[in-house]
Amino acid sequence: MDFYDKAQVMAIDIDLGKKYDNNATSKRAIMLTLNNIAENYKLLGEYKEALSYSERAYNIDAQLDYSLSSGLTILSLGEIYYLLEEYEKANNLSYTALRYLKQYNYAIAEGDTYKLLALTSWKKRDFAKADEYFNIAINLNKKESVPSYRIDALLSYFEYMIDREKTTEALDILISACDISIKYNQPQKVSDISMKLSIFYGDIGNHELSFKYIKLHHLYERQHTKSFNKNIMKGLNIKKKMQKIEKENNKIIEKNEDLKIKAQSLELLVQKISIISELGQKITSTLDVHLILDILYSSIKDFMDLSYFSIGLYDENNSIINYLDVIINGKKEKVPSFSLKNKLSFNGKCIESRKLIIINDISKEFPKYISEEAYNIQLKLHYNTQLNSLMFCPLMVNYKIIGVMTIQSRGKNVFTPYHIEMIKALSAYAAIAINNAIKSMQLEMEVKKTKGVQTKLEKSNEILLSLAENDSLTGIANRRKFDIYINDIWDISIQKGSNISLLLIDIDYFKEYNDNYGHLEGDKCLVSVASTLANLNNGPYFVARYGGDEFIVLLPKSSNNHAIQFGEIVKNKIEELNISHKFSKISDRITLSIGISSVIPNENIEMKELIRKADVQLYISKKSGRNRISAENY
Repeated sequence: MDFYDKAQVMAIDIDLGKKYDNNATSKRAIMLTLNNIAENYKLLGEYKEALSYSERAYNIDAQLDYSLSSGLTILSLGEIYYLLEEYEKANNLSYTALRYLKQYNYAIAEGDTYKLLALTSWKKRDFAKADEYFNIAINLNKKESVPSYRIDALLSYFEYMIDREKTTEALDILISACDISIKYNQPQKVSDISMKLSIFYGDIGNHELSFKYIKLHHLYERQHTKSFNKNIMKGLNIKKKMQKIEKENNKIIEKNEDLKIKAQSLELLVQKISIISELGQKITSTLDVHLILDILYSSIKDFMDLSYFSIGLYDENNSIINYLDVIINGKKEKVPSFSLKNKLSFNGKCIESRKLIIINDISKEFPKYISEEAYNIQLKLHYNTQLNSLMFCPLMVNYKIIGVMTIQSRGKNVFTPYHIEMIKALSAYAAIAINNAIKSMQLEMEVKKTKGVQTKLEKSNEILLSLAENDSLTGIANRRKFDIYINDIWDISIQKGSNISLLLIDIDYFKEYNDNYGHLEGDKCLVSVASTLANLNNGPYFVARYGGDEFIVLLPKSSNNHAIQFGEIVKNKIEELNISHKFSKISDRITLSIGISSVIPNENIEMKELIRKADVQLYISKKSGRNRISAENY
């Protein structure tokens, strides 16, 4: 808060100083400072104080049609009214914020706006709108926002579902939030959410999952604490540096009043160091390496003269620098990969020394790093002679170099101690962000590869299952599949007390057909009969090849009379096939003999008895002259 108080004072003088950012104005600086002070009070739970500062920021922004923040001050004010339980005001401000965010194309905040609309609708008990806005917010956050916004939206949705007593949906949402937090390495979020999940599962008596998530909570809580302490140390170090510079600044003021303007300028530079953490968060919140480059370029050009900017990724195995988009005079260009083998270069020296290289006059300072011959070669191949100040910054993660960030300017003596400190701080964030992006891309590739293998395996399993359960000649179910099916139907019929009917079907004089027409024609005949049996439009039934020229049909929930009618339909359909059989003793066409049995299953009747009875009836059909149906009911 002390620094924000100073920021309010310094903001007034912005219009008087030299600006590297054309958008920087006193009004914009004051508006941003007030809005950030409001956010601090909001975090502290002092909502009335937050409201006072937020309204001041809102009123400044309103004078320029909210262009200073692209509508963000409207949303911030709406969030504070929501916390003060003034839901109608919060709701109205949300709709206004949404209009301006769309007008100024500030898509990243739209998801949070719809989340606020959902929350206010919830509190007003308008559940239909709450459902609608939560879905919009979550979908927008998938496309546009940083992971933390997406996670917060899911947590709000979880609380809403709990209020609606939709426990199953709430649990799914909370698990999704936990998975996303793990995916994007958000230790504090994982710690908090896994604790909620542990309590949730404990309450419903699932102690195994409760224990799993409490372990996850402790694992990520340790990571968060470690990271938190590390950030505190960084903050303390930065604070020490700023205090040191402030002391030196005070000494200068005391010694010479004439240096007051320079002292104020120095203080302003010190103030700018405090924004490094904000820029760092911005860089590390995306997994797109090209977007990381854009953010870095935009941030650096705001505080220093910049003609050339690039990030090269270091391929240690092949000793190559692979460049992302290179920005020259504000325009992106593609630059080919650069080999470090057997070549002296600034990039090579940077990687070898693992230290920052600062050159403020290349024509005088190049001998510190490369020979004149190498310098002349690189001058022709890679550098414009107008570029005089060069900086090569190693990007390191866990003492391993992953790339080099290069900044170049036409001017001489461009890089001041302030610039160097800023670049060092930014490069640390850049290295982490780029490393995370690379790992994410590698992980996505592995996931796609695994999914491809899994798909192939599933297809293979489907083929194997089909081969195991279907007759290879006719394509209909085989006896194995029939045995599984009849067991299931038998158990269901016992429970419900419903009829089962069974038809055993035999092709008359099929041996004579095979012997005289040949086995190929015999197979064709079997396929035709099987296809006809499988495609009858006569209610639910199951057909299988039972063996040789025998087929079996199971009719669930069917009486003996219905089975006989079904058998007549089967005989008629086969006759319509009009398959010639000159060697049959009863007809010159293929005919069928059918045996039928029906039963209402119970615990005292064995399933095999049903099949035996049908077999007996089939035998009777054959002995009675074939081409007929014989049925028994018991």
